[in-house]
Order: sequence, then C-alpha cells, then structure tokens
Amino acid sequence: MPDFESEYVAWRKSRLESWSKLSVVDFTTIDDPKNIADIEYQAIKAQCRQNNLAFYRIRDTKAADKTTIRQLAADFGMLRLDQNLCADNDSISSLHVMNVGRAKGYIPYTNSALNWHTDGYYNQRDQYIRSFLLHCVQSALSGGCNMLINHELIYIHLYDKNPSLIHSLMQPDVMTIPANIENGQEIRPVQSGPVFYRDTQTNTLQMRYTSRSRSIRWKQDSNVQQAIAMIEACLSNNEFVLKYTLQPGEGLLCNNILHGRSAFTNGNIPEQQRVMYRARSYNRLFSGQ
Repeated sequence: MPDFESEYVAWRKSRLESWSKLSVVDFTTIDDPKNIADIEYQAIKAQCRQNNLAFYRIRDTKAADKTTIRQLAADFGMLRLDQNLCADNDSISSLHVMNVGRAKGYIPYTNSALNWHTDGYYNQRDQYIRSFLLHCVQSALSGGCNMLINHELIYIHLYDKNPSLIHSLMQPDVMTIPANIENGQEIRPVQSGPVFYRDTQTNTLQMRYTSRSRSIRWKQDSNVQQAIAMIEACLSNNEFVLKYTLQPGEGLLCNNILHGRSAFTNGNIPEQQRVMYRARSYNRLFSGQ
C-alpha cells in the first residue's frame, strides 16, 4: 500500500497489468498436496504477490481430504484459521446445501447466488479475515460460477477519480453491521469499521465489504455514498471481473479479495452435488505472521 505518489504510480501500473493477464485462468498443478514441490510453491506465491489470487489444480482429484486442505493452507501461510459459526471442529467449512441445523439460515449453505463481499466483513478487528482458500470437492450439475476481483483495482479506480473517496472509506465508522441474533440471543454484537484499511501485520491494503443491503448500514456522508455507488458500478463491469467455475480437485486462494458466486443446480447423484472446503485465516498469504 503506497505512501507517496511516486510509489502509487508504479504500484498502480503493476496491479493493472497483472490483472489484465488473468483473462485466462492460470493453474499451478500440484502433484502431491501433502508435500508441495518448491517450484509449485513459488509459482503460487508469485501469483498471489501479483494479484492477491492464485489457482491450483491437484493432479489426483481425490487426493485432498480436509486434513490435507488444512495442511495445504498452512503451507501457504494460513496459520491462524477462523473458527466461524458453521465451520467444522477443524476450522474447515464444508460448503454444501444444508436443509437442517444452524447452517441452513446462511446463504453459503444454499444454492442461491452470493452477492459481492469479502469474507468475515462482520468480524471484530482482531479477527479480520485476511485470506481464504476454497477447494472444490464436487461441482454442481450446473452453475456455481465464482466471480472475483482484486480489491486493489477498486482502490485504484476510486483513488484516480477522487482521493478523498478513499479517505472516506477508511473511516473507522463508515460501515456498520447489525448484531447477529439467533433465537432471541445475541451471538455477535454490532460491528463498525472501515472499508479499506492498512493491515498492521504486513502494511498492505485490505478491504471489508458486502453488497447486501439488509446486513449493513453505511455512514450518511456524501463522499461515502458516491464511493459505494462507484464500487457497485465496478463490480457490474465485466472488464474488471474474473469468472470461473471450479472443478473437482481445483481450488483458489487469495488475500480475501472481493468475490461472489452464481446460483447453482445440483443433480440427483453425489457427483453432481456441489461440495467445497473453505478455510479462512487471520493471516495474509505468505506473510510469515
């Protein structure tokens, strides 16, 4: 995250050029997820440094169980995993359609579309999500396309238009998420925080955002309203958005960039029932924290 204009110009150029080359998804093939080779590790690390995002493909699509995915996440620097409400005991969430239990009330556990967001935007400050890994176990019969955009491109777009928009979105009270109430009990209090913030661990740019209108209150400020409208316009522009439907054995990891998911339809056999493993971390990828 640059401090001076000269740094910004170079940083801006590199980010725009790197993302423009992702029109075709570039996978790094992993031969053995339990013992990732250095050449595989370095390729994934380089992609994350350039775009906050990397895709991988495990050669043996059946080789990655949850234990393996947890170890793979650790190999990439995701050491402190988030134990969110619907995660399993190992802090890995098994994302699939759930019709019973707590998870059924949350959209990731339905076949509905997921609007644009960053993971854990409702978390308190000491539990901000800085990275996540999403691994495809089974794909749906149809749909379930992932939509992705590096949040740094949004920062650049707004900063180029008017730097004061960025300053407004870095206010500590710009975005407020109402308390989470289940069965009359508060399980998460109201949370307020910035949209863009400088990560104190790594001095890098992070973002918190959701396009859901029912789960957020924006600060009543003209600059904030203008900035949010511009973000929404960017997310509707296919020039910025990368789209890909993960297939079994494939996965992505990122520094919690903006993402969404299209609706999907499951088939009648297990091989057509969408199942994803997701790990969220309080660490940025390859940060050494």
